[in-house]
Amino acid sequence: MARRPRAVRLGVPALFVALLALVALWRVSAPGPAGSKSASPPEVLTEIADVLAKNSIGRQASVENVVILETPSARTLWIDAGNDRVFVVLDPDVKNLTGTPLRPGVKVTLLGLVRAAPSEETAMRQWSLDAATAKSLLDHGTYLHVTEIKAGSE
Repeated sequence: MARRPRAVRLGVPALFVALLALVALWRVSAPGPAGSKSASPPEVLTEIADVLAKNSIGRQASVENVVILETPSARTLWIDAGNDRVFVVLDPDVKNLTGTPLRPGVKVTLLGLVRAAPSEETAMRQWSLDAATAKSLLDHGTYLHVTEIKAGSE
């Protein structure tokens, strides 16, 4: 049986690999559905009531001039949301640009990420909450995980 020329033995697989690479590049650069442009990131939530919505989980939030209602533990706050209140968890590395202690009645601007409320047991263990506060957080469904605190305007 005659051997195939070396160019055929090496060239056919190389051609096949090159063809697959071209198809992969074409798929990566192909536009989405007709008329669609690249998706822009969702807008930052600025209304405190939006933080309470379950569809806001995973979105960035920047709420200004909110009043601290109470501080259930060293890293948690309840803030005023008009007819309701929002639970806030301070990141361990939170940037507190106010320099003032966070206590009830203080106005602040909070920047962070909306997250889904954990189970009661997890909330009590992670943030040293009592059972009633953990239950209330679970009932709300979301909380604001704050990474930066700025002074609120008077």
